[in-house]
Amino acid sequence: MRRFAVVALALATLSCARNELATTGKLESARSQDAAADAHQHALLRPEQLKWQDGPPSLPPGARFAVLEGDPSKEGFFAMRLKLPAGYKIPPHTHPNVERVTVISGTLHLGMGETFDQSAAVALPAGSYTFMPPGMKHFAAAEGDTEIQLATIGPWKINYLNSADDPRQKR
Repeated sequence: MRRFAVVALALATLSCARNELATTGKLESARSQDAAADAHQHALLRPEQLKWQDGPPSLPPGARFAVLEGDPSKEGFFAMRLKLPAGYKIPPHTHPNVERVTVISGTLHLGMGETFDQSAAVALPAGSYTFMPPGMKHFAAAEGDTEIQLATIGPWKINYLNSADDPRQKR
C-alpha cells in the first residue's frame, strides 16, 4: 500500500506541470484551456485531442510534433510525440540531457556514431524503448511512417555534429 501511495504521489506531481509552451513562439497545448488553467488537475489525452504542428524547427522538414506535457524549451519534465514520415532521417547529433524514446508505431532505426550509416543502426519496432546519456553521438531513420514519444528533462536541444545538417541554418 505504501508503494502505491508513493507512485500515486509521483504521478500527481508530474501531472501538475503547466503546458506553457514556447520553443519558437507560442505553441498550442495538447490540453484544453480549462485544464491548462488549473495546474493541479490531471490530464487524460486521447489521440484525437493532440494538436499536431510542423516541426520542431531543429529537426529536418517533414516531422510533426505534439507536446503532451510540460515545455520542451524550459527546465523540467516534458513529454512530446513526433511523427516521422517514411524514409525520414535525422543526421548525427547529440543532446545535452538524457534522451528517452518510446516507439509508438512504425520502426525507428537508431545508430551510434559520428557518421550516418543506416546499415549499422538497430531497428526498434513499435513498443521499443531506448535512452541515451547526454552527449552520445547518434542518428535515426524512420522505416515507414513512425511515431515516437520523448519523455525527459528539458530544455530539449539538438546539436548536429555537422553544422551543415542543422535545418535551423537553412531557414
